[in-house]
Amino acid sequence: MSENLPQLQEILAASLENLPAVTDSFNLCFDTRFHLKPGEPILWEENHSSANLTGKPGLCVIFKPHGAGGYLISIPQMIPLPEWYLEPDDSQQSRLQTLGMEWSYGMLPEGFQEGSYSTLVSNDLYTAVSWSGTNEQTQMLELQLVDEQGEPASQESLWVIGPLETPPLGDEENEVEDEAALEESLSETGGDEANQDTNDLVHRIRRLMPMTVSVSVRLAEKKIGLEQLQNLSPGTLITFPKSCDDLLDMYVNNKLYAQGEAVKIGEKFGLKVNEVGTVKERPPGIFTL
Repeated sequence: MSENLPQLQEILAASLENLPAVTDSFNLCFDTRFHLKPGEPILWEENHSSANLTGKPGLCVIFKPHGAGGYLISIPQMIPLPEWYLEPDDSQQSRLQTLGMEWSYGMLPEGFQEGSYSTLVSNDLYTAVSWSGTNEQTQMLELQLVDEQGEPASQESLWVIGPLETPPLGDEENEVEDEAALEESLSETGGDEANQDTNDLVHRIRRLMPMTVSVSVRLAEKKIGLEQLQNLSPGTLITFPKSCDDLLDMYVNNKLYAQGEAVKIGEKFGLKVNEVGTVKERPPGIFTL
């Protein structure tokens, strides 16, 4: 079930790339000033894992890419967590779910960031992980809490654990908001309470700004037969059904985002954006009912 999930080495690479944003999310959620120092992935082993998690209450931050399985991050109570984590009010609950959303973006590699997330309280972190379905592929990645000098700031560590077969999401499955839903939410706000909600939402958006996305520009595309593909060799000329005057497509995380024209910037290639939010029309007759 977990063969389509990213491996923990990919989680580590994404975490290192977005480490400042991942760390800020943790500190803003719990009003702390820690730094996170990732270790190296190790295999999930009953004895080792039991020693680190058994009998320890805390929080489970869970994110699931579309499809089966997912990842769980254990946060022991003795970090220490603030007392409110056991019975958070609406604002504090929003903090916890924002943490899950931001970590799903910061720790998952490209192509896996759209999915569900949640932050849940657990009386026993080891039981929570075991119940989530470990297997021979499951690994653990330690996130050590350190101070500004890089010295350990807590006897406890966070653990990124997965892939897992059936990590829970609780009663509320939080789908990452798309741009249209976000705009609708902003446009419907009104009054003091709504304005406060808007400010909170804007603050969360700003916290996502350090995240990186993959941007690519495509000249043209077409389908060719396998025979033609097999016969490709240096000097082969391939023609595309696209005019040289047509705009180039810019994709963000493999989704069409804008169009523009190629420009030369010094000795490098650039794109002058002409249109943003471009939607391609479906060619007539491409699908039949």
